[in-house]
Amino acid sequence: MKKISKILCMLLCLAMIFSLCACGKSDADSDAKLSVAYDKYLADLKAAAGDGSNGTLTVALSPDFAPMEFYDVAKTGDDAIVGFDVLLAYYLAKELNMKLVLKPMSFDACQAAVQTGNADIAISGFSWTYDRAQNYAISDFYVAGENETQQSIICLKENEGKYTKPEDFIGSKIGYQGASLQQILVEETFGDMDVDTSLVYVDLGTAVEALKAKQVDFLAVAHGNGESIIASANDAIAFTGFDFEVDDIYKNNVCLLNKNDTELLALVNAALAKALENDYYSGWYDASKVYAGVKTLDELGFDENGNKITE
Repeated sequence: MKKISKILCMLLCLAMIFSLCACGKSDADSDAKLSVAYDKYLADLKAAAGDGSNGTLTVALSPDFAPMEFYDVAKTGDDAIVGFDVLLAYYLAKELNMKLVLKPMSFDACQAAVQTGNADIAISGFSWTYDRAQNYAISDFYVAGENETQQSIICLKENEGKYTKPEDFIGSKIGYQGASLQQILVEETFGDMDVDTSLVYVDLGTAVEALKAKQVDFLAVAHGNGESIIASANDAIAFTGFDFEVDDIYKNNVCLLNKNDTELLALVNAALAKALENDYYSGWYDASKVYAGVKTLDELGFDENGNKITE
């Protein structure tokens, strides 16, 4: 009887082990599906890269802004920094025949790095602003879906859809990332109202945790980033129902360079024009949205191998 019991225990243990292995494989397969389209674009860019004989292109970026730039902790080195702007950085390095060096740092530090010469270029979901135009050489626009075109406010799930006009936010606290377009929009929209707009965060991860802890009532975010935050928040966060009115000058994204680096600016603009003409942006953005868990491969027209389906 004891022998039978031991055999039964062993069989149960084996069954549990196989079950856990199956779950692990399923999770790994799921993670691979998220990155498969992105990985394909990245591999193609790396394969087409030159020998880097034109020197090094040092790119500052803030990896807290999915789907534009964020971390994949399952990867190592530069490959752990992923997203639309990372693909753009590899593309620019390829077009300029330069060796790419990625420098992750906070959003405001990215801007300072360009001014001080610690980075050649900052690519981090930047929009054009008057202040940046005075202090940097700004590239032509590049197009990352609705990331800058639509600017929204997110909240805890319990308040979803309840705040649709500025007056609804009276008496509340609205946070945002410092030195961002969202800061400008919050101050322009709510500056003369009884709304606390002093909640400034260095990184968005900290801001999201503050929202979950009810230290702030709302966060102003780019809509694409909001989708990513919501997708990873296990149904705890949602859109309020309010979108900012965004002036055309703020729409789309730009790269920031040192004011004196006019030669590099011209090369970057030529590369951006080529990317726009060949419609590289839409595929990169869709692949990055899948990677960030916002959409599925099927929803955005990729096959299971990460190839864009064309009819």
